[in-house]
Amino acid sequence: MSKISTSREVRTKLGKIKGVSENGVNTFLGVPYASHLGNDERFQQARPIEPWSGVLDAKKSGPISPQLSSRLSRVMGDFMLPHDENSLTLDIWCPDNGQKEIPVLFWIHGGAFISGAGSLEWYRGTLFAKHQNVIVIGVNYRLGALGFLCHPDISSGNIGIEDQMLALEWVYSNIEYFGGDRKNITLMGQSAGAISVYALLANKRASKMVSNAILQSGRYDNFEELEVAHKKTERFADIAGVEVKALKTLPLDQILNVQTKFAKTQAEFASSAIPFLPVIDQHTIRSEVHEDFLEGARGKNIILGFTRDEMHAWFSGIDEIEKASIEQIELVFKREFTNDWNIILDECRKRRPGASAMEIISMGMNISNFEGHTVNLAKRLSSVDTNTWLYRFDWSSPESIFGACHCIELPFIFGTASQWSPPMLSGGRAKEIAGLSKIIQETWGAFAREGNPNNSNLPNWPKIRENDFNKICWNNFIEVTNLI
Repeated sequence: MSKISTSREVRTKLGKIKGVSENGVNTFLGVPYASHLGNDERFQQARPIEPWSGVLDAKKSGPISPQLSSRLSRVMGDFMLPHDENSLTLDIWCPDNGQKEIPVLFWIHGGAFISGAGSLEWYRGTLFAKHQNVIVIGVNYRLGALGFLCHPDISSGNIGIEDQMLALEWVYSNIEYFGGDRKNITLMGQSAGAISVYALLANKRASKMVSNAILQSGRYDNFEELEVAHKKTERFADIAGVEVKALKTLPLDQILNVQTKFAKTQAEFASSAIPFLPVIDQHTIRSEVHEDFLEGARGKNIILGFTRDEMHAWFSGIDEIEKASIEQIELVFKREFTNDWNIILDECRKRRPGASAMEIISMGMNISNFEGHTVNLAKRLSSVDTNTWLYRFDWSSPESIFGACHCIELPFIFGTASQWSPPMLSGGRAKEIAGLSKIIQETWGAFAREGNPNNSNLPNWPKIRENDFNKICWNNFIEVTNLI
């Protein structure tokens, strides 16, 4: 059946927007939520978009934030898209059914705050919007040095987080014109996107606009002290060979080149260090961020989760890690886990007897990082008035060395497996992937619509309770368990 495309025009308080209606979905791409940033506004907070005359053409996604290839491209596949410092846009997918007050899913992509975009084909919201009767929105925000350097000479910091907040405010103010319900907005983020969701819920300005949240594969201690952020910016400038204030006018290609060199200075053997992080600036993010998060989460519905083999994405197939000695393994554990290193090492050996060096390192880092942070957050949420559900994603391709790695759940959620290149899904049977994807989409869709993920396709998925952290495990065989 051939696609039938027609123009679709929406009148907002800011002006008219023309998109495309295709196969039951209205699509509006490259919609600006912030005014054009001038050449002298690098590292500065953006301004809300001003009203425009005429009709805004929204048939094509805008440029993405400037970036180089992701270090996970060998796992997820790579992409090459036009980029520009003026990249503050939204892509919006709306069910074309004439309904009003449709729930909204606001997606914040991951990529360690240095790569990715909400407008990637990986995250295309067409299928989710059509089948779940949910408006899907992807946001592009500033990344890397452009979004997260912090120093009195150039920036107050947290520019990328402020971009997300400005985009959320745009959605809250305008989504009714697209048929959306601003009183039912679900934030969803993965990896750096999950950390972003955490930061937004910890901010009173943002949390009041949110009803539900989905946090996938996040590390929730990833906030930087202001003094540390200032020193890192000075180190960045040193690598560039300029004064800090000169970074405002440094050519973009040099910024990206320095960014690569700077990231290497943060790396260690078997490390997942992130070079740029949100900053505790006492404005966007306070030093009481964890208490603020719990307060922002109060009364909301939340899904938390992680994948079984998160760290395989970084470590699998790297020869020096695959062949690491016992001594090297112990050094990694001592560096990452200090006094608890031998306890975590014993736990890894107990969980998977005969595991390889890579599997032991990967499992230990996962226990401490993604799994550990998620379970600890679940425990904290059990102490406040929230409805929280916990999951682990276990599906993996039989031919992939990466297992159920970081990001592997994303093609299932968006139904976009065909847009993801091997090797992450290599060898996976299309029918099997499509079947699991359908169930997960219906579960995430039920959550966005009703604030509860349970539906007829699942065994009963209980909310977490104090001392009761049952989770659903996503695989070809879906089960609820309290076992690791």
